[in-house]
Amino acid sequence: MLSAVFAALTALFTSLLTLTGASPAVAADEECAPLALAPFGDPGGAVGQARVAPDSSVCYTVTVETPGLYLAPALDGGGNAVTRQLLAADGSEVDCYGDAYATHGMCAVSTAGTYTLKVVNTGWEEEDTSVTFVPLGSTRGCADPAGTSWEQPEVTRTTMSPVEVDCQPFEGERGDRVRLTYGSKVYGDSLAWITDATGARICEPFPDNNEDSCVLPGDGPYRVISTVSRAENGFPAEYAVKVRRLSDPKGCTTAPVHPYGPLEQEDFTTNPCFTFTAGAAGPYTVHSVSENREIGVARVYDAAGLSVCRYGADPCRIEAPGTYTAVLDGTYPFRDTRAGLVVLDRASDAGCLATGTGLHKGELSTAGQYDCLTLDAPQGARIAALAPLSSSGVDADVEVLDQDGTAQCDATELANGDCALTGTAPYRALVHTQDSGEDATGPYSIALYRTDAANDCPVLPAGSFTADGAKATLTTGDGVFSQCLSIPAGAHTDAEVFQLTATSGSVAAKATVLDSTGKKVCDRTATTNGWTLCPLTPGAAHTVLVTGRDQAATYTLTRRDVTSTASSAGCVKTAAAKVGGPSVPGTYGDAGALNCHQVTTDAATDVLHLDVRDALGTANIAVFGGDGTAECSFRNRSCAATGSTTHQVLVQTPATLKAAPEYHLDALRLATADGPAPECTEVPSVSYGYGPVTGTLDESHTAVCAVLPTAGFDRFNAEITDTTGAATTAVPALYNSAWSNGCTLSPSGAQCAAGGSSSAASPSLFVLGLPEKASYTAYSAKLACASTLCGTDKVSVTAVSPDTGGAGSQVTLTVTGTALPANATVRLTQSGKTLTATTQSVSADNRTLTATLDLTGAATGTWNVSVLTTCCAYSSGTFTVTPQPELENTAAPKATGTATTGAKVTAAPGSWSATASSLAR
Repeated sequence: MLSAVFAALTALFTSLLTLTGASPAVAADEECAPLALAPFGDPGGAVGQARVAPDSSVCYTVTVETPGLYLAPALDGGGNAVTRQLLAADGSEVDCYGDAYATHGMCAVSTAGTYTLKVVNTGWEEEDTSVTFVPLGSTRGCADPAGTSWEQPEVTRTTMSPVEVDCQPFEGERGDRVRLTYGSKVYGDSLAWITDATGARICEPFPDNNEDSCVLPGDGPYRVISTVSRAENGFPAEYAVKVRRLSDPKGCTTAPVHPYGPLEQEDFTTNPCFTFTAGAAGPYTVHSVSENREIGVARVYDAAGLSVCRYGADPCRIEAPGTYTAVLDGTYPFRDTRAGLVVLDRASDAGCLATGTGLHKGELSTAGQYDCLTLDAPQGARIAALAPLSSSGVDADVEVLDQDGTAQCDATELANGDCALTGTAPYRALVHTQDSGEDATGPYSIALYRTDAANDCPVLPAGSFTADGAKATLTTGDGVFSQCLSIPAGAHTDAEVFQLTATSGSVAAKATVLDSTGKKVCDRTATTNGWTLCPLTPGAAHTVLVTGRDQAATYTLTRRDVTSTASSAGCVKTAAAKVGGPSVPGTYGDAGALNCHQVTTDAATDVLHLDVRDALGTANIAVFGGDGTAECSFRNRSCAATGSTTHQVLVQTPATLKAAPEYHLDALRLATADGPAPECTEVPSVSYGYGPVTGTLDESHTAVCAVLPTAGFDRFNAEITDTTGAATTAVPALYNSAWSNGCTLSPSGAQCAAGGSSSAASPSLFVLGLPEKASYTAYSAKLACASTLCGTDKVSVTAVSPDTGGAGSQVTLTVTGTALPANATVRLTQSGKTLTATTQSVSADNRTLTATLDLTGAATGTWNVSVLTTCCAYSSGTFTVTPQPELENTAAPKATGTATTGAKVTAAPGSWSATASSLAR
């Protein structure tokens, strides 16, 4: 209590005592209005009020007859503290700071005389201000003395002004431990402290163990000084101040320690103080119950008034037998709630009922009631306590205690079935509710089960993926909401899929599977058709707990092998195909059914691309390795699997969607230990993306692939169309070295990421498969680099050749380098003249570019060569244009033979000194 008061005090008075930069002296010609000393309570006319302009002040003269501590609260119209100063006649400033706690914010006036009290507006706008000057050592205006007994009625008082200071004397003696509560009735700001005749604070600022009470020092007389500086509804404002004794308290209501079960009729009272006698040390439950059936908290104190348990502590640990005080109210001083106290000895078995495993029905007939069930379970046993997922009765909470009242398990552990009884037997389950009002009472049902090996639950047989596979049928209703089943130690594999299906009633239920050590191996949240993978503990028996509602419903529960032996449980075997191979057709029944394909491959190092497609796009897959480990999560998206020679592929259309009558499974071998599959194209560069590539896909040729030399951070926009104009398009996948698919699909297109951890080389494998809802596509696919460059190559130019050519000729230039773009150009410059070569092609690895340079009309001599890319120009030596040679006939044409009818004449061309680049007509 006091530490909180001190924190509030510090914040308030720090702002209160802020000094202005103006001189503390009062100007000689400044007129100061007289201000009378205000009494405690309504200050009447002893309030200085003025509107003060920004960066200005107003002053008052006050006459002090008795030296001592004074309080000068100064506030603006919003209840905010404003700066004030107290000046002596000689202009010296009186200390109104005080020490760190006892006199903090108080003016210590050492001599009688006339003083000047200044109120300073340091803000940017004019303010309406008010101030009083109150002698704290005075008793003028104090209320009548009050006692500290708890049964006395609360006194509501009225404060007329935010600068009013109030005084409440109370009866007390040195050594009494008292508790102070105070505040305005509506929301507001208030402050109060306990004092003696001086007005200074006399309680410890930081009491040990964060106590909310004060041990009275000295000989009194004792008073509470208080202020209300702000109230939500303005002034006048109602407030209250209460001082109550905690050591040897008087006027408290005596409460019994109750047995478990229905509570005796409570005598509700507005008195917040109760005493009870603990017959033994140990844990107790202590809380309040109001006449409107609300459950509340209590704070418990020993005979000396020291805290034993804070509000809401459950259990409250009592260290020694004796009488204790429980207080129900908090820091708010107004209380109109009528309530009683409930105390329960958690180590007692009074009122407990013996029960075994199975269903227990009871009723919480009184608000705040705890029922107690003595359990027939030995030390070391593991148990579950299940409640309906919902019911028309109370929402019951269950906890289990040992003989000494030590908590063994809470409601969550009991609901999960992993409650281990490790304390001293016998054990007791406490049933109660945290609800209030009408929901605080009503019937409840609890199902108790042993979850270790020693239980009598019926066996859940191993099931199959075939239509006639074994399964358990469970029913609820007529008081039944849960069932337990067992799995013998030698009758299961290491990983199985458990599927819970509501076949009638459409009521959701949940399932939990635990091994004989109480370890929860899996659970399935409430569903009408859902499944989950359970990694079962080798060599251990297991218990299955199914919880629903007490409503008429029927369920089937099936467990099926998803390890390498799953083919014996109806999982259909099929061998993986090469990339470009055919799909595997499958037929599908009702939505929610699970189909299983066991895809086999030659080596555990093989990597398979797995996907399921159907005409409606509703089928999903989940993939498990030979040991039952999940390899691909349940989704409508392709994935890659490796690490096993068998991969169990579950195909399911969620029960909430419509299922297509058939589907196609793609199971393609992407890679082996030797590297990517030979069907995958080796792409030499992805500097500017990949493609476009075109082709067709159908159910006999389902996919194409390519190996891309990507860098880890590469991202691509996948531009994929169907060249026939069909709306459905091929689906991409981009697998990184961890075989994670980096492609995401959206209505606006697909984005694919290489998924590496750095910008270093991180090759990826691109797969383009059939559309989700079509069995044929004529595709055009391109991966466009989403940034300037992809891959690890950077743009560079190493050489341009040849470096010479004759004027008037056509020269083919070859540019070598890395990451050369298709839009790069070769430019020659000489004395303000420019020649630009026409780019003809760029090699697939983006390392060679060819361009044609037309030297027609080019000046002879040396030209500077540069290669221009999107971002930069790269100098690459020089190019020499040689003079065009003079054209001479070096050999005349000739003809042989006699030119007669029917004879043969042979003509041969002559030769010239240069080869013509073009011919003119």
